[in-house]
Amino acid sequence: MYTTGNSVEQVFGGAIIKQGDRTPLGFNFRDENGELVSLLGATVDVKLANRQGVVLSTRAILSDEYTATFSIGASDVTGSGEMRIEFTINYPSGIKEKFPSDDWLRIKITSTLDDLQKTGVAYITFEKMTSDFQTQFNVFKTDIVKETDLQKKRVDDLINSTPQPSEIVDARGGEKTLKARIDNMEAGTDSKLVQLQKENQFLVKNASATAISPNALAPTFTRATSRDYKGRTYGVNQPVYDMGGLLVDPAFPESFTIPTLNVLNAQEGTVEVSIIPLVLADTVNYCRIDYPSTGRFLLFVNAAGKISFSIDEWGGASISTGNGVVKVNEPFTAALRWNHKAKEYSLFVNGKKTGVKYYDKTVKGDFGSTMSVIHNYAAIVTKLRFSKIARPDKELKY
Repeated sequence: MYTTGNSVEQVFGGAIIKQGDRTPLGFNFRDENGELVSLLGATVDVKLANRQGVVLSTRAILSDEYTATFSIGASDVTGSGEMRIEFTINYPSGIKEKFPSDDWLRIKITSTLDDLQKTGVAYITFEKMTSDFQTQFNVFKTDIVKETDLQKKRVDDLINSTPQPSEIVDARGGEKTLKARIDNMEAGTDSKLVQLQKENQFLVKNASATAISPNALAPTFTRATSRDYKGRTYGVNQPVYDMGGLLVDPAFPESFTIPTLNVLNAQEGTVEVSIIPLVLADTVNYCRIDYPSTGRFLLFVNAAGKISFSIDEWGGASISTGNGVVKVNEPFTAALRWNHKAKEYSLFVNGKKTGVKYYDKTVKGDFGSTMSVIHNYAAIVTKLRFSKIARPDKELKY
């Protein structure tokens, strides 16, 4: 049993796929209403295909209630170029559901790539995906019309030239003529096509309301020297992946930054991040944006494992958890949300709403030009998602 009208969102990975690396890719799934799909008790199967056929079939790992992850290694992929991904969620009830319903998730894989500024995995634009779907829709409808007209003509010729055998009588299915039954089937097909068109329009509207601009600049990873890690040498600006994410150690120095232009707007938005800290100290800075004048947008952790989020002057107001929430080598998730219209900013930690503070964009103005994701102490980033809207509580709590 398969349903339609669903979609897939990437939540981490996808910057580089390179020979010898097993780059983790993470995905969330949304139903026909745009709601996140819970994967509790379910399994997720993945198929990846090039133009010749399926080149990888694997079972994804569920990293949380909503996220499925899998990796693509050099031995899994035959060649490079455009690939198509299809997911099957096997629910505990026995129902199977294919994602995405309107096409495939498409990626491009390059054979080698040493700089995150060069796109190793690049999703086609939503406009292109929609255009492809519309083309398939039109071809499908045209083929149905041609086939239906051909069958009508054949039926009319049979009725006019020969006695009607019992098979034709049975094929009428209760209708007075076989032509009448075919007409009814055509009407039903047209109805289903209209429904598919409505679902596609919903997907276009939902994605355009939440997605980051296609003009957004790529994230940047930099390291001026080579480094050795776990018996392997990594070249200049070549990232290290470990423990399911991107390792960043500012002591080398290494940096992982996001240009805010066309990505983050001080009017409203949401940043969702999952981090494995390798060091606790006073004070560890994550997701840091310095305002052009004074003050900062900052997620920070102290030596006692307390998490805080602040959009204010240095030393200003912040939202904080208690001590002991963050531990070395253990992942935590945080969602940072702000909304000028609602006059508030909020912090969610490990799926729980921690608190709310007053926010007014006019006080500090627009954000600075760059977010430093891992700013001053080593950590691993396993998930990073930006939204241009302030996502509702139900999507950030679990």
